[in-house]
Amino acid sequence: MNIFKEFEKKLEGLFEGVFLRAFRSGVQPVELGKKLVRELEGHKTIGVSSRVYVPNRYEVGLSAKDFSRFESYQAVMATELENLLISYIKEKGYVVLDRPRIRLVEADKLREGEFWIKVAMEGELPAGGEPVQTREGILKRAPRSGPATLELMDSGDASPVFAVDKESIQLGRIGDNEIVLPDPNVSRVHARVGRHGDSYFITDLDSTNGTWVNEKRVSEVELADNDVIRVGSTRLIFRRSQE
Repeated sequence: MNIFKEFEKKLEGLFEGVFLRAFRSGVQPVELGKKLVRELEGHKTIGVSSRVYVPNRYEVGLSAKDFSRFESYQAVMATELENLLISYIKEKGYVVLDRPRIRLVEADKLREGEFWIKVAMEGELPAGGEPVQTREGILKRAPRSGPATLELMDSGDASPVFAVDKESIQLGRIGDNEIVLPDPNVSRVHARVGRHGDSYFITDLDSTNGTWVNEKRVSEVELADNDVIRVGSTRLIFRRSQE
């Protein structure tokens, strides 16, 4: 099974019949996936070690009708499109500077079924003598100093970063949480990220809509660098560091 069929099957499994009804017209998710891959191929860069580097930032412009159709599924769709790119990068042996990030935006003057894609490479390529290690094509660099962080995704050009600088921090909709997320699909007290020794774990706190890591629902799980956490319609990326 090729990566596009796997992508479609995954979405159908996540949304069941709702997905098929929602996307009968307008832009199709698999169409977006194929175009993203073509844009990735069209913007490759050869590094000094002859490794092939590809963009890590993608903005997708949709018509008002298509954006509205995608809106309820936007966070899940972005993660699965990113996972599709990661699968392709791994298959081709390419390298990306960090986890690919996809942002869906509403664009003026587009008709239903039309879309555009803008790509960028954020970060610096490794120097000639710097060793390159990857995990599934994602470049692994030396850990940063300081505490681990949670970076808010899909929030525009500036992505707020929250330090995990306590034994545990709580995420939720109300002000008593260390990370307050004004998302109606997030529970008042939704999840907790805690540290145990050198490991970090996320625990769901009996939330209504669940806590998801890389689009798998979890009750408690250990976090790895670049894991994508979804609570409600909000996504955060976990970054390990070295204190």
